[in-house]
Amino acid sequence: MNQTIIIVFLGIMCLIGVVFAGCVGSAPGNQVVQTPSPTPFVTPVKVDHLVVNEAQNTALVYMNKSNVITLKLQENPTTGFQWNLTTTSGLHIMNDTYEPSDTSGKLVGSGGIHIWDISTDTIGEQKIHGVYERSWEQTSGNETTFSMTIVVD
Repeated sequence: MNQTIIIVFLGIMCLIGVVFAGCVGSAPGNQVVQTPSPTPFVTPVKVDHLVVNEAQNTALVYMNKSNVITLKLQENPTTGFQWNLTTTSGLHIMNDTYEPSDTSGKLVGSGGIHIWDISTDTIGEQKIHGVYERSWEQTSGNETTFSMTIVVD
């Protein structure tokens, strides 16, 4: 009788172990796919279309020729401050738009987001550089800047 109880007990424990082992992890069809994003001072990653903002300032990324970078930077032209963006000749600005955060027009002085779509046209090291400034003021060197290096393969 004791031997039967022990065998039944061990059988139940094995069954519980199998059930719990099946509850760990995720099924192959439910895997999470993450898009790599560059961050400053981290090993570069290779991507085909990249969306970046202020958080990726000073990032280094590797991209293929003819891929696109979408750059989104906060801007408030109602205060006179706008981004002056320059790129090396191997990059092409395909789109340059500003989207106000207030589309109703009721919030005086509200800012928005300046968006550039930039294609990688030439192989080699390319650069994006932006200065957030008022066009009529002389630069002092203390302006907010954005820079990114793109290695195009």
